[in-house]
Amino acid sequence: MKMSLFDRFIPKGTGEQKGRTFLSNPYAKLVSELDAAIKKAKEQYPGDEKTIDQFTRMLKELCKTRYGETEEEGRPVKAGAYFFLSEDRMSAFGCVLPPKDGGDGITPEEFLEDLHYEGIRYGVLEDGIRQELTGRYPRVFPVARGRLPQAGEDGKVTELFRRRKNMHIEVQNENEVDFGQEIPLQPIRTGTPICLIRLPREGTDGTDVTGQTLLAPPVADAEIPQGENTELGKGGQALQASVDGILYIENDLFCIHEQKVIEGDLDQFQGKLQVSGNLYVDGNADGGVDVSATGDIVITGKIGQAQVASIGGTIRVQQGVYGTEGKTTLRADRQIQSPVIERADIHAGASVIAETIVNSTIRSGGQVYVMSGRGMIVDSQIQAEESVVCLRVGNLAGGRSRFSVGYPLDVPESWKKLKDELAGVQSAIEKLWELIGGLRKKGFRITEDEKVLLEQLVEQRGLYSEKRDALTAEMKCYDKVLDKRSKGRIRCDKLYPTLDVQIGKLTEEITTTEEGCNIHIVDNKIILR
Repeated sequence: MKMSLFDRFIPKGTGEQKGRTFLSNPYAKLVSELDAAIKKAKEQYPGDEKTIDQFTRMLKELCKTRYGETEEEGRPVKAGAYFFLSEDRMSAFGCVLPPKDGGDGITPEEFLEDLHYEGIRYGVLEDGIRQELTGRYPRVFPVARGRLPQAGEDGKVTELFRRRKNMHIEVQNENEVDFGQEIPLQPIRTGTPICLIRLPREGTDGTDVTGQTLLAPPVADAEIPQGENTELGKGGQALQASVDGILYIENDLFCIHEQKVIEGDLDQFQGKLQVSGNLYVDGNADGGVDVSATGDIVITGKIGQAQVASIGGTIRVQQGVYGTEGKTTLRADRQIQSPVIERADIHAGASVIAETIVNSTIRSGGQVYVMSGRGMIVDSQIQAEESVVCLRVGNLAGGRSRFSVGYPLDVPESWKKLKDELAGVQSAIEKLWELIGGLRKKGFRITEDEKVLLEQLVEQRGLYSEKRDALTAEMKCYDKVLDKRSKGRIRCDKLYPTLDVQIGKLTEEITTTEEGCNIHIVDNKIILR
């Protein structure tokens, strides 16, 4: 007897059956054998008693169905395999009810195939199943066990120097200097370890019996007190001096005041590195570095956790941006070019050119162009004044992206600020009207001082009214910008759900897989082609 996945996991109540179920002697025998099997299962698997009890209720209802009046007498009934998931989906139990009236048994292969189609795919106890099926029916036994996630270890920092605040000798009155005391300075050489760092050890993800991943608890990075002129060394296991100087503490960070030109990777804490003109870095940028230049910036390696800004120029990253969410930002007045952009905030005055964009936020004053290599944009927020052009949006795993095109980047934010300001002005006008109305009701009883106050309130009301009119006019201008039919477009060869689209003030949620998309506005509607 075959049952659906829903029937196997959630037994139906007997109250819905029509008529009275006749409990025959074979039924009583089967229930007795089932009780024995259940008792044995509880003894063998004491930690699964709750699951076995829940499974038992379902099995006994199934026994009634197999031997009740609804069964056609004499018709052979094949042995039935039934399964049950524990509430936490970490274990699955199975049972085979015996055949009836000469029906066929069930082979291990059939049992395993049924198990597979019920969605139980991980931790299948195949050897145990084959062994259990050699015994007499019915038997209740585990058919799959999941794997629980294992916790890791957080990072840790061990400081090797005292936390002194002095980076130079402070000027004092001569009579206050005690030359018998140690000079409160800590000299340090380049490469000297300041802190030892124990890196976090990631835990191991678990898996339930349906194959769903159970994420291990997140581990925390060591809070590294990395300040100016210090860097990570020894594979990230030490904070060390990057220059010769005096070691001091500032804002809970170890810093070095240099007492005496950077090549290679920018993976040490540099404070804020400012360059006049172009910047060429023959290496990577990582470790929270903050770099800005008034010209073009070329980085031949990768960008990780970094803040990189080109004021008036273009940023080119030769090997890609592999950032940290909330801690990797690239800004350029002109163009940003990178083969890969992952987990980064990108702000480009002109356009952005890439091969893959994943889990990133992109703001472009022109076009976002992703047409070479993978040509893929996944789980990203993109706002472009002109268009987004790519080969593919999304992937097989699913996710959500949001594309906004067709209006200046600053319009929505400015429109909201203007709306809030207009509401404040209107509120002030209403309060003035209340005060003016109250004074005018006094008529001939109004005093001279109140007349003066009334005149002032009327004057203020006039000024606020003028400001309201000006703001209203400005608001209409912004409304026109957002309401007009936009020329913004989103083009891609393949689109996987889900994509939220905004063009001008129109929005659309695309939840289906599409091909050959040319998303734009026609007759005040967003269309896909």
